[in-house]
Amino acid sequence: MKRAIITICFLLLLTGCRSAPAAGPTAEPQPTVSVTVKEVPSWTAAPTDLPIPDLTPAPAVEESEEAGDRIVGHCISILDALPYRVDLDGDGQTEIVDLVTLPGETDGCSRWTVSVQRGEEVKLSQTDIPDDMPCDLWVGDLDEDGRYEIFFHGDLASDDYIIYAWRHDLSLLFFEPDDRFLRWNDQEGESSVFAGAIEGFEDGHIIVVGVVDMLGTHWGVRTLALGDDGVIGPVSTVWTFDEDLDRALTVKKALTAYRAKARKDPGEAFTLEPGTRIVPLCSDGRERMWFETEKGKGGVLLLVPDEENMWLIDGEPEADFFEYLPYSG
Repeated sequence: MKRAIITICFLLLLTGCRSAPAAGPTAEPQPTVSVTVKEVPSWTAAPTDLPIPDLTPAPAVEESEEAGDRIVGHCISILDALPYRVDLDGDGQTEIVDLVTLPGETDGCSRWTVSVQRGEEVKLSQTDIPDDMPCDLWVGDLDEDGRYEIFFHGDLASDDYIIYAWRHDLSLLFFEPDDRFLRWNDQEGESSVFAGAIEGFEDGHIIVVGVVDMLGTHWGVRTLALGDDGVIGPVSTVWTFDEDLDRALTVKKALTAYRAKARKDPGEAFTLEPGTRIVPLCSDGRERMWFETEKGKGGVLLLVPDEENMWLIDGEPEADFFEYLPYSG
C-alpha cells in the first residue's frame, strides 16, 4: 500500500505544476523515479528568448596544488557564482555554465535547465526539477582526464532529491542500476538519474545521501565514482547510517539473525529474543541489514522484499517482529 501511494503521488507530480516550499531533509522515502532528461545533442544557435548570461567575468576557478588553476579530482559548487566562466574541455577557450528556467515539453511548467554557452552557441539539458525547488550545481574534473564534469541535484518534492551528471559537452553520464529499486523489480540498463542528494566530493568520489526503506526509513551515506566507461557506480558496498541518531528498534518477537557479513554465506544463525534492542548500522538496500545490539553484539538480518508488507523476515511481515518501525510518509 505504501509503494502504491508513493507511485500515485509521483505520477500526479509529473502531470501538473505545483509550488512547494524549500525544506531540508526530513528522512522521507524516495519514490522510484524514471525521469527522462531532454538535451540538445549538438551546438546550436542560441534561441532568441533564452536568457543568455552576459560575458562579465565570473570568479576565477579554484586554485589546485596538483594542476595549477584546474579543479582536479573533485568538484566545486558554482551555484552562488553563476554565470560561471570556465574552460570545460581544456582547449583554452572559455565556456559559460549557467542555470536557466524553461517550460517543460509536456506540461509547460518551468524547470531548471543547465546551459553551456560557447561563443554564440549554446547547449541545453533540462531537468525535471521545478524552478521553485532547491538545487545545486557543481563543476570539476572528477576522473582527472583533463575535461570537466557537471553535476546537478534538485528536489522533486518534499526531499525527493535526484542527481544528474554530464560530460563537459553536456552529453549525459549514466548511473548503474540502484539496488534500492532492484529489490522491487529488475531494472534494465543504466539510469539517467540517481535518487539521492550530493553531499560533497572527495578523492575522485561522489559522496551521496539517500534513504533506505528497510526496517523503517533510514538516511544513509554512500560513495560513487565515474568509471572509464562513462557510467557512475558505487564504490562503497553499503549505505552507512548516521551513528549519532537514536535509531534503536525493540524486538517483540523472536527472530533469526546471522553472525557473518558475507553475502553468499550469512554464517551461523542465532536468535534475537523479545526485548532486545538493535541499532541498524548499514544496508545494501536490497536484502541485508547489518546491526548491533546495545550489548555490542553484531549481526545481519536477511529480508525479502514484499510489496504489501515492505519486507518479510522468515516469511513473516517485518512489522510483526518489532514494537515500532519508524517509516516516514
